[in-house]
Amino acid sequence: MPLSRVVAVPALLSLALVAGCNNSSSGSSSSGGAADSSTSSSAASSTSSSGSSTAASSAASPTNAAASCPSSNTRSFAKTRFVTDIGLTVGTFHRWIWKPYKAGTFHKGSHGRIRAVVKGAAVAGLDLHLMNNAKKNVEANPTLCKDLAAPIQSAVTSLTNLEGKITSGDYGSLTTLESTLSGILSTGNKHGLGITESTDESKASQG
Repeated sequence: MPLSRVVAVPALLSLALVAGCNNSSSGSSSSGGAADSSTSSSAASSTSSSGSSTAASSAASPTNAAASCPSSNTRSFAKTRFVTDIGLTVGTFHRWIWKPYKAGTFHKGSHGRIRAVVKGAAVAGLDLHLMNNAKKNVEANPTLCKDLAAPIQSAVTSLTNLEGKITSGDYGSLTTLESTLSGILSTGNKHGLGITESTDESKASQG
């Protein structure tokens, strides 16, 4: 075989190997680029979805209680009824629930505990009734509704299971509830309502 052909064959094989390697590297690079692009796209999609969900959740939250308030009075004597309801709720809560709780009378082994717990549980039921009345009256008045709808709803939620909690010895929510009730009374008086605490249960309104 001529020497020129012997030299040419290895040269052709070398060129073929180099071309194959280049094609493989190019393919790997393209595949890696596609994977990176897919990953980036997925991350962007996930971020977008997360942002949309957060925005939707925020929009659905009842952060503006005034949105559902009336533009004019929708109930007769709403303010007068509200004053009675709140004065009696805060007064009876302080007298029959908060005071014995702070004095330790609700604790096992305390003198007069059974009587105090029975009375406290009964008052919790009364206060829930009164607070539901107050909620109706607040929602019927544009001015009161704007500032008091949210704390009134919070008080109703806290009072809903309070009767059973007092009976079972669960007093964990009392401090927060006391703060909420005192805040409602204070806000009402800032509107010039002149609310005073009362324990005269005969004054309880019927709604």
